Amino acid sequence: MQFLKILSAILIVIIVSACSNDFELTEKSEPLPIIYGVIAAQDTAVYIRVEKSFVSQTISGKDLALDPNNLYYDNTDVVLRHVKTGKEYTLNKVDGNLEGYKRQEGAFASAPNYLYKIKRNEINLIPGDDYKLIVRKDDGNIVCESSTPVLGAMTDDKGDILSPSVSAKLSFIYGSSLDVSFIPDKNAVIHDIIFKINYREFKSGIETKKSIEWKAGTNVSSKSGSSSGQVYSYPVSGRNFYQFLAGAIPPNDPLNPVSRVFDNITMKIISGGQPIKDYVNIGQINLGITSSGEIPVFSNISNGGRGLFSSKSTFERAGMILSNASLDSLRIGIYTKSLNFK
Repeated sequence: MQFLKILSAILIVIIVSACSNDFELTEKSEPLPIIYGVIAAQDTAVYIRVEKSFVSQTISGKDLALDPNNLYYDNTDVVLRHVKTGKEYTLNKVDGNLEGYKRQEGAFASAPNYLYKIKRNEINLIPGDDYKLIVRKDDGNIVCESSTPVLGAMTDDKGDILSPSVSAKLSFIYGSSLDVSFIPDKNAVIHDIIFKINYREFKSGIETKKSIEWKAGTNVSSKSGSSSGQVYSYPVSGRNFYQFLAGAIPPNDPLNPVSRVFDNITMKIISGGQPIKDYVNIGQINLGITSSGEIPVFSNISNGGRGLFSSKSTFERAGMILSNASLDSLRIGIYTKSLNFK
């Protein structure tokens, strides 16, 4: 689960479930709020998507979805309230397409792509504190609400990463595992472990810097240690590391030779709150061989709304290097020898 990609799919699933072609059978149904927001104290800005379902007895849902006027509320305020102080911060309505968040082409109108935004220096989210998302009409009536605690990010300064240590060289061994253990914020309950492999290619005398990301652990939620359950641990397969590289990097072509040099690895751990874990888990309920095929819809939005409001954080450690044995395996190992690492 890479939050910025997987969670963005929530909106599509929710709106499709709420806005099917069964609209023609619906009588006097009120639109449902459709919300998506994952806030982080580390981000330079907060973006919240606020949309609505739509109904018609005469027009198909497919045609309605192509009209942006059917997707967005008019005369609506979107605010974040710091629960401890009661202070409210009003978000500004912007076009995501102009903010670098272009909406993908699909069943729904792609332009304009309205989002609600507030910059970090305007709100200064406080890790550990609760924030309430409130969507209300200009007459003061509440459309919907949802609350989440803001996750604090792990750091090496606080010793949150137990393994691998800051000074350790990464050792990927075919028949063994690299242990990744960490102590996240108490409200962070689901995690992705990602290794960004940085290397250089030399081809026809030209040097090119390259990088690829390996999602080594997805939806990690198993804890170990004391009954307080603060330590999360995940074994990263050494064999999988080399198999990933073999599948992600083209082999050397003797007719158009390329050589490669490993530089370093950046380790990232992306953590999410309980609503994110609930969303992932509920989507897996009916995926087994005996499932009914009907996947429940998760939402933590009030007033019958659909969607998700939660928090995330990101730990990042750059400049990690491989052990000498792992460099040898990279150069001459059975999975990666054709990649021509020197």
